[in-house]
Amino acid sequence: MKNYYCSQKFYQLKIDAEKKTINSCCKADGENINTTWLQKNPGQIFNTPKLIQERKDMLKNIRIAGCENPCWKTEDNGLWSRRLKHNTHKKTITKLSNKPSHLDITLGSECNLACSYCCKDFSSSWRREIEQNGPLENLDDYKNRFTLSSFDKALKKLSQKKKNSLKIFTLIEKEIDIMKDNLTSITITGGEPFLHYRFPELIDKFKNVKYLTVYSGLGVSTAVLKRGLDALSKNQNVDLCISAESIGKNFEFNRYGSKWRTFLQHIEIIESYGINIIFNMSYGNLNVGDFVNFNNYFYKYKKKLNMIDSPVFMSAYNLDDESKDNVIRTITDSEYSDSQDAKLLVQTLRHQTNEKLRMQISTFVKQMCKRRDINIDFMPSSFRKWIDL
Repeated sequence: MKNYYCSQKFYQLKIDAEKKTINSCCKADGENINTTWLQKNPGQIFNTPKLIQERKDMLKNIRIAGCENPCWKTEDNGLWSRRLKHNTHKKTITKLSNKPSHLDITLGSECNLACSYCCKDFSSSWRREIEQNGPLENLDDYKNRFTLSSFDKALKKLSQKKKNSLKIFTLIEKEIDIMKDNLTSITITGGEPFLHYRFPELIDKFKNVKYLTVYSGLGVSTAVLKRGLDALSKNQNVDLCISAESIGKNFEFNRYGSKWRTFLQHIEIIESYGINIIFNMSYGNLNVGDFVNFNNYFYKYKKKLNMIDSPVFMSAYNLDDESKDNVIRTITDSEYSDSQDAKLLVQTLRHQTNEKLRMQISTFVKQMCKRRDINIDFMPSSFRKWIDL
């Protein structure tokens, strides 16, 4: 019998300050913050009736609906999910009401990049592109992902300062202050956290936390980067998790809005501050061929591997057979072949794709190339032929 327990439901709190939602991870469906309930129950943002019920259901081995897209469907396809990854290094927790030991906070979606597998929910650049060019067409399964909602349109009218002046932000800050002493680790994400005008102030608030991790795509000016690094350098236990997994032209395509040369210059600046760098690698079909190249280029740094599972058509296994075989051969012939990352990539690549997914990636790439006036000559010719490009 399958076990549907997820450790993240019991120790981790995810707050999206812009969308005003909470959950246990960045992938599952969020719950709107009930300000009225929270005012009556201060310090209980981690113990809402919905979160308590989900923990009860998990302990009864019930498959929670809000986790369907990020994990259950991935596991149903025989692939390794975020849930399984976290369960391998966390002991089973059964206490229903608790204070979180880990806080994951999204400051906002302001971002200068429009990465290929990102979307309007996490990138203001993606929203601007959709506003200028209209929704992506013929991708009905992902209509909400590539179409602006009334909420998206409302965000455009609010400055960061205006967003942070709303009553709900005061409530969120109070909740964080209450739980702060119980936290052993905090993760800060965006959008691009360095672009948030209160970034230095927030980093100072968390200076005594045991582990602080900030995720960044480095799509900022040198001045903005240094302002953020000045704040981070005051914390003794900080990791700067940089989102990147490919090099050169592939990097510029998938991390659209960023320039490879500028990116390398920013890495040098970070090194001069002595801040620990970890690369957060997210692999799908448009960049998996760069796994070995990237690891060779940045051989001296630690890395974390994520497999793209949303949208599904960007999964690494949605490739033509020739490209798959070549990538598998390159990985298995490399010095990284025995690593867990390499084994997971090869396992994923051997999964079978289908015609629907082929058509979806073809539709997506063609529209991206046209809208952004770019090409994918760096991709294998067999893949370009496979998607009719």
